[in-house]
Amino acid sequence: MSSDFNTHSSCILFNAAVITLDPARPRAELVVIKGNKIHCVGDRDDLERFKEPCTKLIDCEGGTVAPGFNDAHCHPLSHAATLLYVDCSPAVVKSIGEVKEHIRQRAGQTKEGNWIRAAHYDELALLEKRAPNRWELDEAAPSNPVILIHRYGQDCVLNSLALKMAGITRETPDSSAGVIHRDRETGEPNGLISGRNERLERVIPPLSDDELEAGVKLANEEYLSLGITSLQDTSSTNGLYHWQRLQRLVDRESLLLRLSMLVGTESMEEFNSLGLSTGSGSSRLRLGGIKIALDETTGCPHPPQEEITHAALRACEAGFQLAFHVSDVHMLQASLTAIESVDMEVPGQDRRHRLEHCAVCPPGLLPRLKASRAMVVSQPSFLYYTGQGYLDEVPPSQLDWLFPVASFQRHGVRVAFSSDSPVVPANPLMGIYGAVTRKVEGGQSLSPQEGISPLEALKMYTLGGAYASFEEGVKGSISPGKLADLAVLSDDPLEVPPERLKGLKVMRTILNGRIVWERT
Repeated sequence: MSSDFNTHSSCILFNAAVITLDPARPRAELVVIKGNKIHCVGDRDDLERFKEPCTKLIDCEGGTVAPGFNDAHCHPLSHAATLLYVDCSPAVVKSIGEVKEHIRQRAGQTKEGNWIRAAHYDELALLEKRAPNRWELDEAAPSNPVILIHRYGQDCVLNSLALKMAGITRETPDSSAGVIHRDRETGEPNGLISGRNERLERVIPPLSDDELEAGVKLANEEYLSLGITSLQDTSSTNGLYHWQRLQRLVDRESLLLRLSMLVGTESMEEFNSLGLSTGSGSSRLRLGGIKIALDETTGCPHPPQEEITHAALRACEAGFQLAFHVSDVHMLQASLTAIESVDMEVPGQDRRHRLEHCAVCPPGLLPRLKASRAMVVSQPSFLYYTGQGYLDEVPPSQLDWLFPVASFQRHGVRVAFSSDSPVVPANPLMGIYGAVTRKVEGGQSLSPQEGISPLEALKMYTLGGAYASFEEGVKGSISPGKLADLAVLSDDPLEVPPERLKGLKVMRTILNGRIVWERT
């Protein structure tokens, strides 16, 4: 992290191609910053006119200056935690043997009886095309309870000691929210758990404050290295405790990025009792909407419509923006029905309802989506990282329903981009690449007619996120008076061939008018 985070009151970024995303002046060649705000933009010949004796000059060496990226749907504390875990991601391990070796190394550094956490495995990327089982994890760490979490967070594998501590045996039934997978011959749990399991949640100790802070510092550095200056924490478990924990991290400057925190439905009343609702807080940490994720929190994939509508109406009456977890077509229809009911009951306000994910949208629902005035918070990186699975498993007749961003545009539906990290990597440039090229990791195209221009993708990763949190007046474009949150890129994403988008590098990140990260 740069040492000049708090040392200058004005600076000029020059020798740059500036993408402002401001219709009043879309392009410029330098940016003048005063304090923590953008003062103006100009041409290269304006440098001497704006330069003062105390001005810091930042030579961008022909790079491109863009607004800082705004990740509108992610899980920063979960991401921070996983950075402390044993990394078993496809980039690191290629087989179950390598998974075992990495866990074995951590076991050698861990006190007997203490938990070992590992994460990001993907059975499809392993040589064996299956998850490890409990007995294989036993071989790696026989004296420590082990949990190995899938890269998408829905599955995990426990070793025998972890199963014992959780009280999971042959006789333990599945819950409505999760499945205990079993050996076909003996009926014994094989270690793989899908969905939620309350026994497991009770037995695994949370990270200590010191551990979490260490992880947050790592995550902070990673997000900044990707040009991200704003995050929106959309975890459905967020409550007052999380809000207070984040505030401490912000106060200690362990977390530098601007953060908007959505709140779970179960915690709405405790915020409301303190007079807090959407927009409360500061530019560093503010409250977002209510995350209505009854399918996640109850374990029921399709909760009754009346429960969804009731939760939405309560949240609206309490002064919260609505953010629906839209996991499939059924939940999309249910969310639109709830929005229609709420707008009929309490009409006439700019609520900016959010549909989180909405990765599947049949063409027939687009007019209804437009009429709802809801916006979609999408994760285009999934096209690259998980697109092969869609091509293999989704009927060809429905492939055009997946991430139909161009169709959203044509119908006037606003879109904000995000990563859902730690589910997939947080790199916004990879998301822009996915949205533009529609290419999956193996190189095939997935519904290329739904691709959009690099300019529109950049807007969705900046202005789109600002609009989603009611902050487009203070961030999202390089405009006079807005916060000086910027990313300096190696090349111009609007000019390079689309295939080069995923290879662009962030050279510097500027937050609140200060250089907070730069490539060395």
